[in-house]
Amino acid sequence: MTVAKKMQEFAENSSWIRKMFEQGAKMKAEFGAENVFDFSLGNPDVAPPKKFFEVLADLVEGDTP
Repeated sequence: MTVAKKMQEFAENSSWIRKMFEQGAKMKAEFGAENVFDFSLGNPDVAPPKKFFEVLADLVEGDTP
């Protein structure tokens, strides 16, 4: 089953958000938490790479409107 088809089924059924959370928990148990990426609200909670701050500084200091 393709991911898009699975998402369609989740949307058609009630409580698909909870099912996604439960699937994430199962995957963490099966593959290890370090191998499953949680992109839900507030995650991942890691600092941006150094390059991000370099580009941001260039934009702030530059002449580009």
